[in-house]
Amino acid sequence: MSALNKVASFFKNKWTKIGFSALSLGYGFFMLWLAWLTFTFHLVPTNSVSLFSLYLLINVLFGTVMLYTRKQIATQITACLLHPCILIMLVFAFGDLYLLIPAFAVATIVFFAAGTPESLKTILGTVYLILFVLTILGYLTLQIFAITSNIFPVNLELRSDVYIHSTDGSYRLVMYIDKENKENRTVTFHAEFTEGDTRLPFLNGEKYADSTRIHQQRLPRDFEIDVVNEYMFVIKEFEIDEDTGRRILVGEKEVEWLTADKISISDTVFTAPDFISPVHEGREDGDRFSGETMPFSANPGEITRWQPPTGNPIPETADE
Repeated sequence: MSALNKVASFFKNKWTKIGFSALSLGYGFFMLWLAWLTFTFHLVPTNSVSLFSLYLLINVLFGTVMLYTRKQIATQITACLLHPCILIMLVFAFGDLYLLIPAFAVATIVFFAAGTPESLKTILGTVYLILFVLTILGYLTLQIFAITSNIFPVNLELRSDVYIHSTDGSYRLVMYIDKENKENRTVTFHAEFTEGDTRLPFLNGEKYADSTRIHQQRLPRDFEIDVVNEYMFVIKEFEIDEDTGRRILVGEKEVEWLTADKISISDTVFTAPDFISPVHEGREDGDRFSGETMPFSANPGEITRWQPPTGNPIPETADE
């Protein structure tokens, strides 16, 4: 019994609670860091089960500590500032419930349990509730009218998981493909620096915040993306043969990294770091990205292609 009494006395000690309350500040910085991750990176789990288990454990441990020290000033301050971080995560990780629910549950429970004055809880709780409702309604409205791309640099919900990399690995080409229910679907190509990526336990962060928009083009109604290798893929167009009713290939366009800083998209070569084609210089986006459906060609022209560093490849002449 004496040992249990010593343990109980230790945790009831004022200075013990003050010391543990400092951990709540660590949770506040953790949530701020997580909000920054969702704002800057496209998060790709490498082991979803392990990642969620670790994330849930972190939230449970910090939540327990904050409930234990709920009357300490450090915990009270942290409890009042957690919801703005979650609001940022809600905007940039909308739909990622595994990321939002544990943090929101901990923040809300601690907010009401903390020894913060009731009048301050009422004011902040009302403000946060209004902000969350307006944010959700506003985001859904932007999604319905498909104008999120005019406000956010990219829409991660449209991000394709088909990547190709430059020959030196310094760039990554990413496609953002319109949803299937949208008429006149388009694909938008973005180039991203891979040096800004981050690697975390069970999680990779692909930095998209400073990506460069290269090109946008129409997609056929029926298409497939065929990955040839890590430097090249082909967008294939299909149609239904009226006589046989069979699905047939009618055309294709190639997308390929030619060198470390040149990429060919549908026979147009773009050069880093600005990725501007000579054909497009001095033209507005409205001219560059025509509203007309771009025809697919079954016979792409000759372009300079990258060759593996074996043998003595002879590059062909670029056709611009």
